[in-house]
Amino acid sequence: MSIPKEAYQTLQSIVGPEWVSDDPAICEADRYCSLSSPSDEKRRPGCSIEPASTEEVQAIVRVANRYKVPFVATSTYYGAGTYCKKDNSILIDLKRMNSLEIDEQNQYAIVGPGVAFAALQGDLFKRGLCTFVPGCGGQASVVANTINMGDAPLGWRHSLGYQRILGVEWVLPDGEILRMGSRSMSNDFFWGEGPGPDLRGLLRGCAGHQSRLGIVTKIGVKVFPFVSEELKPEGWAYHTTMNLPTNRFKWYNIRFSSRDDAINAMFEIGRCEIALVVMTVPPIFRGVARTRGVGCGGFWEFWKDAGPKLSRSQTDLRVLLYGIGANKRLAYEEKVLLDIVADYKGSAREAPCRDETNFMAADAICANVVGGRFSSEVSYESINQAVRYSKVVDEITDKHRPPILQEYNTTDWVCPYELGYIAKMECLRMAAVEDRQALEDWKNDCQDACAEGGAYALVPDNKVFGPVWGNYPEKEDAIRAIFDPNKVSAPE
Repeated sequence: MSIPKEAYQTLQSIVGPEWVSDDPAICEADRYCSLSSPSDEKRRPGCSIEPASTEEVQAIVRVANRYKVPFVATSTYYGAGTYCKKDNSILIDLKRMNSLEIDEQNQYAIVGPGVAFAALQGDLFKRGLCTFVPGCGGQASVVANTINMGDAPLGWRHSLGYQRILGVEWVLPDGEILRMGSRSMSNDFFWGEGPGPDLRGLLRGCAGHQSRLGIVTKIGVKVFPFVSEELKPEGWAYHTTMNLPTNRFKWYNIRFSSRDDAINAMFEIGRCEIALVVMTVPPIFRGVARTRGVGCGGFWEFWKDAGPKLSRSQTDLRVLLYGIGANKRLAYEEKVLLDIVADYKGSAREAPCRDETNFMAADAICANVVGGRFSSEVSYESINQAVRYSKVVDEITDKHRPPILQEYNTTDWVCPYELGYIAKMECLRMAAVEDRQALEDWKNDCQDACAEGGAYALVPDNKVFGPVWGNYPEKEDAIRAIFDPNKVSAPE
């Protein structure tokens, strides 16, 4: 037994023997709680434990401090970096903490870390409300994703996660409980500010603190008004879509002959404050969507004919118009959009009024359909910076063959938020399984270029970004020294 016997028995007394295990098979399975992180970095936990309340989490953290045992928290967040990096750690699995309360009148929800976006969204739809699902999928934890970045295409209108955090309940690395916002004064998560300085800045940010500053056990999050019409699913399993009410929504696919025209149109759409989703659509996205469910062979059968016909200069936008409140609003948004398209010499085509990704599920995993390995380099800055950075990444790609598809057309995705104020640039590259090193070299060069150009990566290499971003890793370490004197909270 790698965890001290007395510590293990104490953990059993906290959650019950059935909710903690040091069985090698269970611990080996939980070693891979983070799907997107390198396998060779992951250590098998000494034990895996599933608390059901903030008080149980607090007690577990105090045991970890008493016996100087490292701990890491995880939940349902697909891209999490919260896996054990030290041998004999306690893996705290938060999936049992799935409490969910919705305040319809005041338009917010109180969620535990075990609540996934799909569960929250399903309950909100019944009440004429909505949240929005991140690109990593509806299975993501609302708590984990919101305090991390909280981005999604619906952020075009509703912004990023940091603007949705309200009251917070947070177990610090030393076992103390910090309650922020209105939760600090009463059992109320409605308001995020609260008395004194706003400490939410320690929680949120690009990639977040990844449980290095303790464990958030409950948050209040803003939700938004939505249509009262019923949203009906159609199809089955992998091919399920959701039909949107045509008196409230309208999709447009818009093609421009140049990227500059598309980007200028995007800025104008933001200035006019219309639409719910605005983003570029790389050709590979369409190829994957059309061959989804038939696998890698089906994609390449389609792509060998479709790919060479594409022009690198053309750029497609996908826009979802949203007539909230009245049918006249949808007609107004449509007229404004088509005027903008005409001004920038684009061609607009109305698309079926249904959704497969933005409101419930997200289809990021579909990238696997092309086969082999893939890597995404994600940066955040302005739309102009995103486009500039995309060109740099294209040049880097040409140096690192065999990441593929560039010879057909760019796979770079511009997804702006806050009506175009800020944007995500995601550069997706793929290679054969045996060419993993090519992707690694490509990614390292992209990180260097990203840091040099002033954009910030979603998962930054601290050695690269620290020197050019105010030595933030040193500042984080100084904060951790205060909160975590025993160095037990997600040590590296």
